Amino acid sequence: MKPILELLKDFYIQRGILYAMITFFSFFVIVPLGDLRIRFKDDHCSRCILYSDIEYVDSNTSVTPYFHISFGEQEVCEYSIAVSSVFCLIYPIIVGIVYFFMYRKDSKEVSPEQKLDLSHFLFLVHIVAELLVVVLVLVSAGMISAGFDHLCRSISDGKGLLTNISSCSDAQDIDIWEKYDGSNFYEALAVATAGSWFVFVSWLLQGLLGVWKLWRLGMLPIGFSTD
Repeated sequence: MKPILELLKDFYIQRGILYAMITFFSFFVIVPLGDLRIRFKDDHCSRCILYSDIEYVDSNTSVTPYFHISFGEQEVCEYSIAVSSVFCLIYPIIVGIVYFFMYRKDSKEVSPEQKLDLSHFLFLVHIVAELLVVVLVLVSAGMISAGFDHLCRSISDGKGLLTNISSCSDAQDIDIWEKYDGSNFYEALAVATAGSWFVFVSWLLQGLLGVWKLWRLGMLPIGFSTD
């Protein structure tokens, strides 16, 4: 059994740890956004609260105004959930398992011709594809952050009508969401925003690690092989 510090120096182990981090943080995006899709649902379909516009409406039957929501585009939430599900949950699990078996095979006493060789075209394609995933995840994190900010600014624009709303988070504590359940929207979006950026940082580290390996193998124009 190798010491922990020795294990952490192994390229396959490093990649596996980052894939595990990506998988873990993906739940902080998928679960909150999925929960909000269920809570903000009407007879026809689920709604996306990101980029929604809020209008305060005075009710004739109630002293307290309520929210009329003009929801954002469904594709925004669908994109973020799809990217998180496919590239931050399913893909890391599958590739992480592959790297585990590669580590197990590479750590055994085998002949040189049986050693796994990363210096080939497929590994280059693999790293380039993951760099594209970094861009997709960055777009998702930016959309969630901007959509959350847009919603809170829309709520704050009309908070003068309600004395018990002093900030965006206060809107989840009172029943003014018409027929929808907005009792946890702020917490859910705050978690999804943080989770999306943690996922991005993890993917960025994964991409940089892959580029570093390409450089070490002399597969980049500016690189050189140390083997």
